[in-house]
Amino acid sequence: MAKGQNVSMEFIPFHYPGYDIFQFDNKIMQQRNGDLIANVLVAIPSGDNLVPPTIVGNKFYKVSPSSLQFVDSLFVADSTPAWYLFAQHPRCEGNLRVNIEADGNGGTALRISHFPDDNLAINHDEDVVVPLLDTIAFDYPDSYMIDSQDDLLVKYYSEGPNWTYVCHVARYGLDGTLKYATELPENQNFMITMDEFESTPKQYYQWKRSEESQDLFIYVLDSIFHVKNYHVVNKVLYSHFYVEDSIYVMERFQFGSGNDNSTFVVPDEEDVLVAAPYQRDSGFVQEFHEEGTAVARYELRSMQRKALAYFNDWHGAVNDVRVMAFHKTCDGDFYLVYRELTPQSDQAMTAVKLDRDLNVIWKRYCYEPGALKVEPNMSCYSGMFKDENGNELGLYIAGYSYRTDFQDIGLFFFFITEEGLSVGENVVEVRPYAFYPNPAQNELLLQYSPDVTPKQIELYDLQGRMVQTQSKNLESLNMAGLPAGTYTMRVMLEGGKVFSDKVVKE
Repeated sequence: MAKGQNVSMEFIPFHYPGYDIFQFDNKIMQQRNGDLIANVLVAIPSGDNLVPPTIVGNKFYKVSPSSLQFVDSLFVADSTPAWYLFAQHPRCEGNLRVNIEADGNGGTALRISHFPDDNLAINHDEDVVVPLLDTIAFDYPDSYMIDSQDDLLVKYYSEGPNWTYVCHVARYGLDGTLKYATELPENQNFMITMDEFESTPKQYYQWKRSEESQDLFIYVLDSIFHVKNYHVVNKVLYSHFYVEDSIYVMERFQFGSGNDNSTFVVPDEEDVLVAAPYQRDSGFVQEFHEEGTAVARYELRSMQRKALAYFNDWHGAVNDVRVMAFHKTCDGDFYLVYRELTPQSDQAMTAVKLDRDLNVIWKRYCYEPGALKVEPNMSCYSGMFKDENGNELGLYIAGYSYRTDFQDIGLFFFFITEEGLSVGENVVEVRPYAFYPNPAQNELLLQYSPDVTPKQIELYDLQGRMVQTQSKNLESLNMAGLPAGTYTMRVMLEGGKVFSDKVVKE
């Protein structure tokens, strides 16, 4: 397990799942000194499950990866859903916080704030405030970005006639200078993600799921936000009918909609990669259903599929599959983070590194069943982890976790480097295998990352006596004849690495 931290937040009386932080992009940021800043929306319950709670503001936490401790916090009161952009200032020291807010006169303004690396203190006397509308407007997750020209792109909405919405997109300098603004056609409303192509700066893309076909539409926009082209990713990955045996097989993407970040689109030169949950069904003679995560590479102009990879670690008809993150590294490889259920209905989270052909380089099981008090819900997000010089070190995974009874509410963080190591004062290697169920009754199952080879498993009782050893068939451990209790399992890998875990026999 990667070294993680679960911190009680009892002073927050309620966190409304309808505004979970999984909906936000750019709500966690790494500063130049390595610290991370995370945002949690704070709300007060209404006492009625049918009435949304009252949002009272945002709580910002600063986290030190070296000590895995929270080192600073800031509360910003706001009675509306306050969406923020956090970003390093591209031209000077310090960081930016950008948000859309009411201007106090019935209108809406854009606020650009600056704060240093060493604390969260914001001197609002130095803020840049830009009027947007003389009526109320609202922004949306993924509403802001800073492009390669160091311009701020902002997307916001106003009410149109007959219960419609008008989508506005504007380009500002970081000093608040308006450079361009336009309104998007209605069919481009509520498109997800606004990002820039690496190979063609000042060309942007957004994506949206078709409610009719459930396919994915990727729109390409120019520097003044006119749609130049669009591409369709068909939801069907594979479909075949075996007439003689009366069997059909169908595999299909399950693209997210709304502000669901379970679908990711990442450009790579002349290609585009898509990561999302998939379903595989067969019927007629044999009934079978499977869910997992799929990653596909397409040639952008023709949308011809060039590569496809599936991930289903907990084999069988799992559900609640979710893609947490999909990132391109500076060396052209990719990080994939996904969550799925084990056969025991426990949530598990896995990080994988893939090459450009979608072959697995390594896999790390960074959040296993029962590893922490609570399970990772949908509010999980991730980013590239860098050193003070901007060099990539690996991946960070962070999220907001709670149970349905709202006990053990808190933030968790994992950091995974290229070598599979967590960061911190005590460096811990992320276990390259998973084991389940734990507690076990008769058999403990193990599955390994493809970049490691197991050599031997040993089991010790609480007195330190070896009670079992095994050097073959290391994908399972027979515990049927052991007394109930807690044991230490030592897993030895080829190359000499040894890991120890507590396992329980029921």
